[in-house]
Amino acid sequence: MAQLSNLKVGDYLSIKRSNGQQYKVKIAGITEMYAGHSLYMNASYYNKVFHHAVQYNAQMLRLKNRSAKNINQVSRRLARQKASLTTVQSDDAKTTINNILSGLNHLVLIIIGAASMLEFVVLFTLTNINVSERIRELSTIKVLGFYPMEVVMYVYRETFILSLAGVLLGFVAGAWLHYYIMQTLPPDTAMASLTLLWTNLGTSGLMTLLFSIVVMAFMARKINRVDMLGALKSTN
Repeated sequence: MAQLSNLKVGDYLSIKRSNGQQYKVKIAGITEMYAGHSLYMNASYYNKVFHHAVQYNAQMLRLKNRSAKNINQVSRRLARQKASLTTVQSDDAKTTINNILSGLNHLVLIIIGAASMLEFVVLFTLTNINVSERIRELSTIKVLGFYPMEVVMYVYRETFILSLAGVLLGFVAGAWLHYYIMQTLPPDTAMASLTLLWTNLGTSGLMTLLFSIVVMAFMARKINRVDMLGALKSTN
């Protein structure tokens, strides 16, 4: 609610009761509610705002046994009481939100797979072009007696530097994109966690470096098979 209304501590929130009257309450603190919207105030402040004593019409129960079976049993027992109109389980809202977000797992996996293939193709293409344009240079280095790995790293050092730069820029862009999606995707009655763990960044960075190493292995075979005499004789 605070995010949707752009409110902060110290601001006033206008609320309307069922009778149509509007009141303003001062925000003393903001809590994270991942499902639904709620206002909390003590009895004295309620009396100050609405000019009458509070009348409690609900009770919040916290069960020690949080198993689904026990929760359902207690809910059914309470529903049979004459003084009880209805029971609301907090786990229902939790389940609803989880179902909404879990439906995106397959979509996220598809996006990750497509991005991984795109990254592999881009790295392979750029490295292949780099090697093809420097055949004579690589042949000269091999003739001078450089070891095979030294020849490979001579070309691939640039790719590693570009990969690391891409990883760092991807961290910044990915963090912004994650924040934007998590703010936009959930409905107004729900809020997704905006926390981005270091494991998320580390996994994406390691995947990028892994693809880079795989491409290097492919290019190493091509570089080692370069026809040095043919490349040096070429006039192109």
